[in-house]
Amino acid sequence: MSYSKSGFDRKAIGRWVGCVLLCWNTGTAWADYDLATQAYAAGDFTTALDEYRQLADDGLAQAQYDLGIMLINGEGTAVDAPAAARWFEVAAKQGHAAAQYNIGVIKLRGLGVPQDFSGAFRWFSAVASPQQPSACYNLALLYEQGKGTKASAGQARHWFQVAADAGHRDAQYNLGQMYYEGVGGPADVEQAVAWFRAAAAQGSPEAQYNLAGLYYMGAGVEQDFVEAAAWYRKAAEQGDALAQFNLGRMYRFGEGIDEDMQLAASWYEKAARQGDAYALNNLAYMTFNGLGVKEDRVLALALFTLADAAGNANAEMALELLRPQMGRDEQERAEQIAATWIEGDGR
Repeated sequence: MSYSKSGFDRKAIGRWVGCVLLCWNTGTAWADYDLATQAYAAGDFTTALDEYRQLADDGLAQAQYDLGIMLINGEGTAVDAPAAARWFEVAAKQGHAAAQYNIGVIKLRGLGVPQDFSGAFRWFSAVASPQQPSACYNLALLYEQGKGTKASAGQARHWFQVAADAGHRDAQYNLGQMYYEGVGGPADVEQAVAWFRAAAAQGSPEAQYNLAGLYYMGAGVEQDFVEAAAWYRKAAEQGDALAQFNLGRMYRFGEGIDEDMQLAASWYEKAARQGDAYALNNLAYMTFNGLGVKEDRVLALALFTLADAAGNANAEMALELLRPQMGRDEQERAEQIAATWIEGDGR
């Protein structure tokens, strides 16, 4: 198993609906802000931009944040990431939570400013709370990777826990992984199952894949091939190559589902098209023997060649047996197929 590939929250920079407005001193400020907000809602970005800019210059944190949003999204103006970063930071220094989060993401990713992990860590630390689970999640990743701060598996696990408790899908997955491996604290397979299940229910293909594997092995849950196949299917349908391979294998041997060679070959092919070495080898075997697909020695040779290149030892042995049986023209055609097959251009 491996940690989430999803990385940092890609939806970081967006309009924060739940922000707490600052209490401003005059009714005029409220009226002007209402005018800007109404203009924005009506799609009159030019007016909204002008009004937000005036209010931002007057020091209103919410307007500074809204101006940053318009600048980063290019609404009413060209995209201006450096200017957006400046306004987010001005608002952040006034304690605006969403601006603190966004400037953290901007520094983390180097959007319009030099990449600054220490700055990102500082701002995520300032805003991290159950009300800002994405900040907790990113803070956990910084602790996990030792970027902007000293690496600490314990702190990473703590902040993944805070974010996971607040419903953050990727935090739930990563927390499950830490419980499974005993990273940052004691191992607890039952807790791993619980958090993988929570993330899987929210559609995480990595969590669905891991949950399927635990059901298949009977680790932390009673062994159940039917449940394993069901969760592999959910992940496979989202394009997870490992899940596609495992679902194909379960169809191949009738584990938890009815044996079906055609469906086995179909799922192997989906995984193989993504370069999965085991799927390439198994599909090659089925193609060579005409199991679930039309028998085709040339295509089988191409697939074994690809599997061998991807590091599958069984494919290497198969090639040693198969090549001497095939003519030079067949081998050349197999080479041509192998050159384009993974990209989907081969037959």
